Amino acid sequence: MADRSSSNDSSSDSASKGARDGEAPGLGEQFGRTRSALRGLIASHIDLAKAEFAEIGGEIKRAAALGGLALLLLFLAGTLIVIGLLLYLGEAIFGSIGWGLLDGAELLLGAAALLIFAIIDLSWRRALTAFIVALGVGLLVVGLLAVDWNWVSHHYSGMPASIVLAAAAGAVLIGVLGIILGSAFGRDAAMVGLAVGVVCGLLLGLLASAGPGPRVAAAMGLAALLLFWPIVAAVFVFRHGIDTKKLRARFVPEQTIATTKETIEWVREQMPLGRKS
Repeated sequence: MADRSSSNDSSSDSASKGARDGEAPGLGEQFGRTRSALRGLIASHIDLAKAEFAEIGGEIKRAAALGGLALLLLFLAGTLIVIGLLLYLGEAIFGSIGWGLLDGAELLLGAAALLIFAIIDLSWRRALTAFIVALGVGLLVVGLLAVDWNWVSHHYSGMPASIVLAAAAGAVLIGVLGIILGSAFGRDAAMVGLAVGVVCGLLLGLLASAGPGPRVAAAMGLAALLLFWPIVAAVFVFRHGIDTKKLRARFVPEQTIATTKETIEWVREQMPLGRKS
């Protein structure tokens, strides 16, 4: 045992001596050292990348939050500007912010309806035609409300009282308009349009007999224009029903689907999966 211990001590002393003498390490030892260094280098790169990506992720979240808040503020500012402008115009032109609220709401809702109709089947020509018809309705309402029916009833003998005259004129004019719009959908729809038109005309005539003045007449005329524009456009779109085939052709790639089916059939003929028994 003493001999073996002494031999081990002598061997370790010789190795240490060799290391102190500057002897080159073996190939295995060099490979081990290189592998350990490479593993450490890769691990350090991975740790660095994780740290940087975590920091970048935090910056992205922060930027997204700030950007989202900025977009929200811009949206609120735009909404405030639009609503404020409509209310201001209603007050400045028609004498009340209520008219700005009514006409502004009709403008926004009507524009949304027209955009939806354009998706279905509303061309620019039909939209312009609908606007011209609605403009005629608006001018009709303005004329009915702007007339001084008291003056008319006083200066023309044999004419009924102003309230009766205005109500009759409104019922006739708006009733005829209801027939015209309803007739696009058939006789029954025309009768319904007549009834609705007569009722609306009577109410409008009653308002006209009170002499609301030119500002109210202009506000009501604009409201009628904005109301009837999408209504007339809807008549153009739906009077003959929606052509589903045409709508499908606009949004479904029928030609591509047919060509793909033909190609699949040709491939099956050229490379059959198996012989039929």
